[in-house]
Amino acid sequence: MAALDLVNYDEAITLRTGEVSVEGKTVFIVDDDEDIGQSIGSLLRSLRYRVEVFTAPMSFLERAQAGISGCVLLDMRLPVVSGLEIQRRLREAKRTIPIIFLTAHGDIEMAVAAMKAGAAEFLPKPFREQQLIDAVADAMARSEQTEEADRIRNDYKASLLLLSPKEREVLDDLSAGLQVKEVATNRNLSPSTVRVHRRNIRSKIQGKNLGAFVMLHNTYRHQP
Repeated sequence: MAALDLVNYDEAITLRTGEVSVEGKTVFIVDDDEDIGQSIGSLLRSLRYRVEVFTAPMSFLERAQAGISGCVLLDMRLPVVSGLEIQRRLREAKRTIPIIFLTAHGDIEMAVAAMKAGAAEFLPKPFREQQLIDAVADAMARSEQTEEADRIRNDYKASLLLLSPKEREVLDDLSAGLQVKEVATNRNLSPSTVRVHRRNIRSKIQGKNLGAFVMLHNTYRHQP
C-alpha cells in the first residue's frame, strides 16, 4: 500500500482551509485499493470537501452518467478498465470534470497521454499530502471556471432561441460591428425597423447587456 505522507497533516489543514471555501464540492476517488481511497477521503473530508470513494471503476462510470461536478482522483491502473480508458469515456460523454491521475506504476508515456487528453495533474505514489491538497484545490478552481463558462454559453444559447430569424440577422450585423444605418442598408430595411429589432433583442435577452450579448454571439455563434 502506498501511504500518504501524514507528517504535516495539521499544518496542511491550516494552510488550505483559510484560503478557499470548499463546502459543497465533491471529490470522486477511484482506486481499487480501499485503504488508499479511505485514507485520501478522510484527509479531504477534514478539509470540508464532499467525498465519494469507488473501488470499482464501472461503479464510478455508472455514477458519472447521472452527472458529476467537482474533480476526480483517478488511479491509473485499475481492474477491468484503465484510468486512461475512464478518462476517454468521460470525455466522450461530455463530462468535463478535471482529473488528477494517481499511480504507483506510471511512466512518462502514460503521463504525456493523460495530460494531452486534458488531465489536470499526474501524481506518482507515494505523494506528499500537500501535493494532493494543492492539486485538488487547483482542480476545483478549474472546475468552477469550466462550469461558469458552460453556464454562460448555455444561457446565451437559450436566449438566442427566443429571437426571430430577422432578429438573428440584425444581431449578426451588430456583432460584425455595423451601425444601425449600415444594418438597414445591408438588410434592405429602414433604420426605424432595425431599431425595433434591436429593441426586441434587448427585451428577449431579459435584461442582459446588449453589448455583452453581442460579444457572446461573436464567441459562440459558430459553435455547435
